[in-house]
Amino acid sequence: MLEITKSIEWDMGHRVPNHKHKCRNPHGHRYRLEMTVSGLISQEKGTSQEGMVHDFGDIKQSLLANICTRLDHCFMASEEDAIFASLSKNEGKDLNIVLVPFVPTAENIVVWCYERLKDSLPAHLQIVRLRLFETPTSYAEFFP
Repeated sequence: MLEITKSIEWDMGHRVPNHKHKCRNPHGHRYRLEMTVSGLISQEKGTSQEGMVHDFGDIKQSLLANICTRLDHCFMASEEDAIFASLSKNEGKDLNIVLVPFVPTAENIVVWCYERLKDSLPAHLQIVRLRLFETPTSYAEFFP
């Protein structure tokens, strides 16, 4: 087995309603998600993937389709966050608010990403790690 990693980035806002510091306020980050997959190197002669575990471009497309298109330039909020739940149902029709059933911490977001990605790759690949950077120096890792 060999592991390969592809990353994507997007801009997104969130808030952690019960946080004891500044994160209780609406704010944003430049998120970076790294997905590491494992598999065997293809020995199939003459194919596009000969010598590869998988094409990085195909992995990127899965990441963009399942994560970036939904989260880029959105605001993620808990369904229980009365401010944003109300806004998304009423005046916020033109706002890109993603309501989720959890507090949108890096730890919960990386698990959410896994749930969206786990069935998007070919059967010969296994996701071994997702690493979500909320800032350049802070990340959460998920090992399925």
